[in-house]
Amino acid sequence: MGTFDIVVADARCPRCGHLQPYRIQYKYGYCRLHEYAPGDAIGWFDPPGRRAPRIDMGENVGGLVAVSGTPETACRFCGVELDDATVWFRDNVVESVEVGVPVQNDDFIPVAPPLEWLHVWSQRCAGSANEDRLEVSCRGRRWTLVVADGAGGLSGGALAARRAAEAASALGADMELTPAAWGEWLARLDQEMSADFKCGETTLVVVQVSGCELWGTSIGDSGALLVENGRVVELTAMQKRKPLLGSGAGTPTAIERQPLVGRLLLATDGLLKYLPRSRLSEVVLAGDVRSAVEALVDALKLPSGSFHDDVALILGERVLRSQSNGL
Repeated sequence: MGTFDIVVADARCPRCGHLQPYRIQYKYGYCRLHEYAPGDAIGWFDPPGRRAPRIDMGENVGGLVAVSGTPETACRFCGVELDDATVWFRDNVVESVEVGVPVQNDDFIPVAPPLEWLHVWSQRCAGSANEDRLEVSCRGRRWTLVVADGAGGLSGGALAARRAAEAASALGADMELTPAAWGEWLARLDQEMSADFKCGETTLVVVQVSGCELWGTSIGDSGALLVENGRVVELTAMQKRKPLLGSGAGTPTAIERQPLVGRLLLATDGLLKYLPRSRLSEVVLAGDVRSAVEALVDALKLPSGSFHDDVALILGERVLRSQSNGL
């Protein structure tokens, strides 16, 4: 069956009716032989928009999703061996399992949309140095968005950006941190990176989103902005541009917990430096988040098709759906 995760949950045998614990293998989300129970949240690590390499299975759509599974053992009472099961998820949380019930014609089926969900899209484009990085992780309904820009002119900038972005994304998937806790973690990471002679320096912006709120921290000149009806709020306006993460002297600046209003943009200076705020706000709000990201990239292209600098950007929008109309 390849790489899979396992849900351990009680279900009734469809033949004898006895309730018993089953171990159900399935492929959905970030599968690395994790073991879950009802009430546990699964994780995702592919940034929406990344073409390759793909490490998640299925699509992170939220809402009620039926996922195909396979029981590992026969019924302990009547001995019947079952080939099929359905694992039910709601907003990436294991809800229940049914044995002997296949998911028809697919590995997973979105059954009911979420009442609210963060729609995210991202893109990374190489300029001359290819030192920008982005990561996105999701655990249940909590998202962690990260951009980093490795310092040019210093060795190890790309390594620093990748190391910091991947570490922040993984930590955010494991737990929800306060802005102060994110700052403390970045201070420790700064010391660890500065002690590694192969590792250079980088900017870093980390934003966690859950429900209608966001918070995080930043260091350097990459940024996070809220854009609504032409109004741009610079969430990272008070950050310190230098020293950078990895210098051993970096000073993170908190992004305090606040409502997520409008669209949330995280970007490196390859976008923020070269696109005027008036033009940025116009493009960010045009169409859905995917088309807006593509339009932002197009707006940065030079006549030759290249870019002034490396670019990494993530755009998110909290989308509400009405219970009454079923949209």
